[in-house]
Amino acid sequence: MTMERRGIVDLDLGDRASRYPVTITVRYRPIGEIGWVESKSINISSSGILFEADEPLEVDTPVELSFDLPSEIGGTGNGEITCRGMVVRTIMPPVSDEAPALAASITGYRSS
Repeated sequence: MTMERRGIVDLDLGDRASRYPVTITVRYRPIGEIGWVESKSINISSSGILFEADEPLEVDTPVELSFDLPSEIGGTGNGEITCRGMVVRTIMPPVSDEAPALAASITGYRSS
């Protein structure tokens, strides 16, 4: 079930959604920050995204994400969406020269 208010769609995150190993460009930032950080996704679902990060963020950090919704999860691949979400997990790499990964739940979105 979704609910829309002021152009933002809120998602009901009941069951865990299927994940798709899709590599797309993702821009992210903690809510309140000015600049975006560009990264790559590792996998994505209708309720969340796992992506590479420049630096780890604390669990429960609210974030904004922006990316082209891939056709694998119902998008056309032709329209950027902006999401709000929450960091639910930080994954530190086994090797120090690799990037950490962030898992973020998607709590709402709007298309551009």
